[in-house]
Amino acid sequence: MNANKTDKKDARRICEYGIDRKPAASQMPAPLYFECKTLNNAIKKITTEITAFTNQVHSLEKLPVCNASVIKSYNRIDKELQHEQQLLEKELHKKLMQWQPELVKKVSSVMSIGKRATAELIIYTQGFKDMKTYRQLISYAGLSPREYSSGSSIKAKARICKQGGKTLRNILYMCSLSAIRSNHACKQLYERLVAKGKNKKLALIAVCNKLLKQVFAVVNNNTLFNNNYLKNSC
Repeated sequence: MNANKTDKKDARRICEYGIDRKPAASQMPAPLYFECKTLNNAIKKITTEITAFTNQVHSLEKLPVCNASVIKSYNRIDKELQHEQQLLEKELHKKLMQWQPELVKKVSSVMSIGKRATAELIIYTQGFKDMKTYRQLISYAGLSPREYSSGSSIKAKARICKQGGKTLRNILYMCSLSAIRSNHACKQLYERLVAKGKNKKLALIAVCNKLLKQVFAVVNNNTLFNNNYLKNSC
């Protein structure tokens, strides 16, 4: 074992890895992927700014004495940001339809997966590149369970690993709130887990995983989502 780390030794190890494993040559993603990613990142940034200004206005309105001019200014900025966000979202949808039109149709067909979730899933996975199983997709999103235990003395509560797309997890969590009302399979899963005494937040995380399974299924099977699948199979 060599405890030293230098650029020269790192280069040697990378070279040895290449000789030993012979990995396939990487390929540059399509130019449209980078355009979609840039647009998506801009939308995320503007969304954060909108939230900040909205919260600031809410805080100012709660003060015993507030300046109306400041609130009006913040509201104007907020409105303009929302307008720019809508323009970018339209442009992003246009670019996605040029890059991955079939994936957009399939992913968005899953009940409760909206435009933002569709865009995030396709861009974050580079068009579901190298996604062989739904477990890979769940792990990629940072929603796979993580266990921390040792013998009988150390046994921490199971949690999700969170090693993945934070934005994707947040979007999926919001989608799960809609899914427990409109997505039949997700609604049944949520109600079953809650009936067993599971924490509602944990049940929603399970719904997030279920949504990812449904997304992977429609992509992998090259089909559109059928919300009445379980009913029809009974």
